[in-house]
Amino acid sequence: MFLAFYITNLKHVLIFQQLLSYDSPSFKSLWTKVQSVAPESSNGEVWFKADLGKNLQVYKSQSESSDLIYWCLVTRQPNPLEPMVFLEAFDTTLLNYFDKEQLAITKLINNQDRVALLLNCMVDANEPAILNLNRLKEMVPNREDLAKIFNSTASTISNRIQNSDSSQIKSSGFSTQPPVGANRTEHQVVPWRSPGTKHSNNELYVDMMEKVHLVLHKSSKTGHLNVVRGLIEGAIDFRSQLTGDPVVAVNLELHGHDLGIPSLHQCCEGHQQDQRLDELQFVPPDGKFQLMQYVIDLEAFESRSKLLANIGLVSVDYDTRLGPLGDEFEIRVNIAGSQHTKHIDDLAIAVNFNAPSLTSECKIKVLRNTHGHFENSVDNSSGHWIFDKQTPTGTLPVLRGCLENASPDQIKSLNLTVHFSCKGELPSGIKVRSVNILSGIPRNVTPFKGVKYTAKTGDYHLR
Repeated sequence: MFLAFYITNLKHVLIFQQLLSYDSPSFKSLWTKVQSVAPESSNGEVWFKADLGKNLQVYKSQSESSDLIYWCLVTRQPNPLEPMVFLEAFDTTLLNYFDKEQLAITKLINNQDRVALLLNCMVDANEPAILNLNRLKEMVPNREDLAKIFNSTASTISNRIQNSDSSQIKSSGFSTQPPVGANRTEHQVVPWRSPGTKHSNNELYVDMMEKVHLVLHKSSKTGHLNVVRGLIEGAIDFRSQLTGDPVVAVNLELHGHDLGIPSLHQCCEGHQQDQRLDELQFVPPDGKFQLMQYVIDLEAFESRSKLLANIGLVSVDYDTRLGPLGDEFEIRVNIAGSQHTKHIDDLAIAVNFNAPSLTSECKIKVLRNTHGHFENSVDNSSGHWIFDKQTPTGTLPVLRGCLENASPDQIKSLNLTVHFSCKGELPSGIKVRSVNILSGIPRNVTPFKGVKYTAKTGDYHLR
């Protein structure tokens, strides 16, 4: 059972709180208790759970997109994941409701009434209830619509009081405007879409994003990079602004990949039982939603070359124990050419020597560098090779360096962590062949369609 919700900034300054029980503590009291129970977790971890005694628990979840932390106080849960899932869903709901990529603190402060109304709709009898965004938008209209309802109600009451028409007030009600959420009808086509939706600008946007997780180990015998772990996390985000009740078909080129059993939005699962992953048909919700999440297991590929062909445009290799003293190393980056992507964004490689016998006298010294610059860390045995904001595709950056005052065995402890992103194509090669509207919109409406591809690194390590 949920007892209270709080939103703070990263410095734990209160932005919003809603107490669902008369004896629920304020955030100031809760924060004091959390610091005494779990001081390290309360500050350092993105999410955590702490037992506060008296059958109470507090959960914390940091937003991935905004500088916000969500908290909830609950009675001891039989399912400990439920509060965490709800906090993440609440963050996603706020982003989509306000139509923002990132939530500003001032946005929440200036709209505390709507945040409170959303939370009240999402929690019923202190338990999670409505999580459907379109239904929430109907129940909690935007500020202008809300003001119209209040103003109309106040004006109607005033007029009828002046006319002393108390009997009419009792019989017909205060307001001529429908109550919040009254536009839901029994003839609604699907529960995730409001009937009679209209847009002046009809648009469809498909955003496909893949995140590469890869751990490679350098074989001392063959010199090859062997895969320890490899997978791709993919997601298809959709933004729909269409008039009527359209049926949309998204045709995908899966590039021979088996997506297994992906997570599909309910609009996809409910359209037909024999839904094909390369030909998705659905009635879309109005606004932003995630159509699909999938995972590609790179380790399932039989050949090493096929696996490495699906990690994206950037591949990295290195050699150690080079030079006359055996204390040199070389890092080589191969950024493949592409017809769809002109450059790689925010490329950076963390360089670290983690041999236990390293002394403070060991220091990385760059001998040759073709791209970007190198920054040493405080301990001098690690640093970052930082490239320009945009690095052209079809280039071969090389960094040659040495670890001063180190032995050849210590050089062997080199570890690399790679970070980058790019737009224009996905590591897996999956593409959108077409986006078609099969039915449900007026004949004179021609929607604008857009498709975007983004690739990012997750855990990408060489060791």
